[in-house]
Amino acid sequence: MILGTDLLGRRLPSLVEGLTCDRLFVLLDPELRRLQAARIAELQAQLPPSTAYYSLECSGEQSKTPSQLAELWSWLAETGASRQSLLVIIGGGALLDLGGFAAATYMRGIRTINVPTTLLSMVDASVGGKTAIDFAGVKNLVGAFHLPEEVLIDTAFLATLPLEELLSGYGELIKHASLQGEEAWRQLRRLGDPVGLSDPEWLELIRSSVEYKATIVAADPRESGLRRILNAGHTVGHALEAFALARPQGQSLRHGEAVVLGLIVESYLTTELTGCSRDYLRQLLYLAQELYQPALYSCRDYGELIALMRQDKKNSHGLIRFVGIKAPGDWELLELSDEAPLRAALDFLRETFGRL
Repeated sequence: MILGTDLLGRRLPSLVEGLTCDRLFVLLDPELRRLQAARIAELQAQLPPSTAYYSLECSGEQSKTPSQLAELWSWLAETGASRQSLLVIIGGGALLDLGGFAAATYMRGIRTINVPTTLLSMVDASVGGKTAIDFAGVKNLVGAFHLPEEVLIDTAFLATLPLEELLSGYGELIKHASLQGEEAWRQLRRLGDPVGLSDPEWLELIRSSVEYKATIVAADPRESGLRRILNAGHTVGHALEAFALARPQGQSLRHGEAVVLGLIVESYLTTELTGCSRDYLRQLLYLAQELYQPALYSCRDYGELIALMRQDKKNSHGLIRFVGIKAPGDWELLELSDEAPLRAALDFLRETFGRL
């Protein structure tokens, strides 16, 4: 992992040169040519003239579909990609998920370099090798593990991000700090909201978060044990995200927001099931209420939400599994067979943020 500011033109060409390939392919977020036109043009001037470029017509979670995946396969095949080719993916988390899955499955795997362009993708999707598309209304139902050859994190991309995207990435920072322990949790709470991301302390927090995830992934690359803790907030969060995406207004809940709301529900459940202190839950609620919007559901939606939770990949033998954080750095893997505590926890979240 390489992290710094203004690295795209300075470091990416040398990384590509160091990974000998017969042909270079670059998958670009469609918004980048508008928001970062000068930097993309500078990069193109330094890459081999034979480089093939491609941008999807849509972006975000709505791009993670079988049809978009097939579109990428067609592009790679029609432009002559081989197993010796290299795919550079420059974009947010959804594009890294989709492009990484295309690379994992095209000719049984071609190499990739990830260049995340959002805070969320920097601290989440860029590291760990998880790639996937959404299918049958379930987030990330079909996917593969495919580690990138390198990850280049250029924080200059953050300057053009809207506040809602920064807040989404901040949600994953909250999760990682909760898992890391008291020191990381205090640092995150002291820095406050992510508006001042140019501050050196923020850059250090981003580095610490990415390195923490990388350490967990290295210890458990196939998610058979320890890596499961990185799913904190995701059992409920993914269900909330999928539920919101299926509503007529489209994507109204970003991933990091959903993770924070999921952390609240799962932490409430943890206090009820283990009897642990509510100090962490109270601090988490304070952060969330300052920055995030109310949960977009009512009690009549509980059946649909719980059905989505039951489709989570961590579940087994009819039990809903989640990561219970009792205090920063103190977590426990928990299981639910009875829906009643979960409904009570969903009540708690809805009533905490107020009814819509």
